[in-house]
Amino acid sequence: MTHVITRNPWLHATALGFVALAVGMAAITSQSLWMDEGSAAFKAIIPDFKTWWFLTFRLGGSDVQMPFYMIALWGWHKLGPTSEYALRCINLPFLLIMVLALRRVPWWPLLCLTSPFVLYYVGELRPYTMQMAGGALAALGIARMTDGHKAGENFSGFKTIAGAALLLTASSLSAAVWAAGLAIAIVFIRPEWLRKTGFWLRALPWILAAAALTAYYLYTVTHGYRAAGVGGSGLLSIGFGFYEMLGLLGIGPSRDSLRANPSSLFPQLIWILPAAAVLIAAWCVGVMDWVSKNQKRIWLGVALTLGLPLLLLATIGIVADFRVLGRHLSPAVPALLLPLAHCISLGLKNKRLPAVALGAASVLVFIASSLSLRLDPKHARDDYRTAGTLAMEAMSRGKQILWQADMNATRYYAFRQAGIEAVNAIQVLETNPPTLIMADLVVINRPDHRFKGIDYQANLRKADFVPLKTFTGFEIWKNRYSYD
Repeated sequence: MTHVITRNPWLHATALGFVALAVGMAAITSQSLWMDEGSAAFKAIIPDFKTWWFLTFRLGGSDVQMPFYMIALWGWHKLGPTSEYALRCINLPFLLIMVLALRRVPWWPLLCLTSPFVLYYVGELRPYTMQMAGGALAALGIARMTDGHKAGENFSGFKTIAGAALLLTASSLSAAVWAAGLAIAIVFIRPEWLRKTGFWLRALPWILAAAALTAYYLYTVTHGYRAAGVGGSGLLSIGFGFYEMLGLLGIGPSRDSLRANPSSLFPQLIWILPAAAVLIAAWCVGVMDWVSKNQKRIWLGVALTLGLPLLLLATIGIVADFRVLGRHLSPAVPALLLPLAHCISLGLKNKRLPAVALGAASVLVFIASSLSLRLDPKHARDDYRTAGTLAMEAMSRGKQILWQADMNATRYYAFRQAGIEAVNAIQVLETNPPTLIMADLVVINRPDHRFKGIDYQANLRKADFVPLKTFTGFEIWKNRYSYD
């Protein structure tokens, strides 16, 4: 079979594509949309593009700075998908691009399709799989640029690099930072291109497209569109981002547990630390071998291409109170996975048992973490679907609801249940909420965020509330006298 696949690249790509689709479809869930996903889904149900454009800017938020993905999702919904699962399937084409772009790299498909980070975000209704696909195309373009002297003469790899940069820039403002870093790769790896008229003629259309997107982002920034500042920014959040990107989240505490109590990580360090050591050691083996086989200008260019955007995001996180998490580093995921694949290949090729063992252990960690993220209820997304349904049912009975949660996903579920009339009805929960003393039901999303430094349970009990229901990401309290 190996011989047939090797001599039939199209058959190889087709078979690999089917495997990638099967793995991606298994990774996607029908769980509730959480608040950011709900924001995107609610805008996608708008019937015409003119209204979609108006409401996108009217509602604001970070969705405004994700132009290509949001437009693609609006179009995807018009093809028919409305369920959580079907909407999330929009990411499958980008997973295919990610896998197939580097399919000639030994062991890349295996590492890519077992990575907990990749498999989690292929099931997220946000542009992170698109950005990982852009990162894979960027890696392919850099490889083509460095592939011999003729690559410099015929501008090999430039279109791939430019296409990756445009895809990243169009996906979101945070990814545009990584796209800008690709210019550094060209400067260091192929500086001779900058002296050739032919290069600038080829580059002009891409530069104009990038300039248009830059102008758009400048407009959004100057008009106040951005993700909400939620605290916890700086080096600590970036550290969590790398923890997530390494693939350790599945075998550790859930996101909500870490947010509520970071010390929940300590009891599980007994297996997290060895897993981290294996992954980091395998990555170092792969990187050091790659560095030893490439010229200084190449590895220095790649290092700066990755390092400068990371430094810029860290600075923005500290200065602008922006939580920089693993998802904002998605374009760099191939840079974490490729050295692991190279470690396995190096070990098998040179019969170096330690390298093979590190690579195999990395895959096992990935598989265990991916299965946990997919199957363990502790990693489930915040259940806006259930919370919204309970709130709307209570409203239909004339009850007063104090809604302490984001409204975007709730709008989506209200529309799915009863159309725009239900959306208009639940707006009262946000625009004119009752006081605690007048409420019959209180819906609390992630109390660690909503009530930092406040004993909300004591306050609710003092106001004659008792717990009614607890589920993923939510607590619901009822007034012991007015709610039956």
